[in-house]
Amino acid sequence: MSKREVIRASEIGDWCFCRRAWYLTNRKTQPSLLQIERRQAGTAYHERHGSGIVQPTREISTEKLVLLLLLLAVACWLTLRAG
Repeated sequence: MSKREVIRASEIGDWCFCRRAWYLTNRKTQPSLLQIERRQAGTAYHERHGSGIVQPTREISTEKLVLLLLLLAVACWLTLRAG
């Protein structure tokens, strides 16, 4: 069995994420300066976009916590009222 016939798990992840990047990495090709700049710009964009998505998730969790506390207060009020 030749060395290239063995596929590593990390390669499968790379292939699933971006088949073209896997193919180019597999061929030991070097990206051009323009491609490097585009990759860096894409990475920066995704980091900004990802940081904007995290905030609403926290607000949803806060809303759920407030709702839970409200329900707990109502349950305690009903228990004290019945007793």
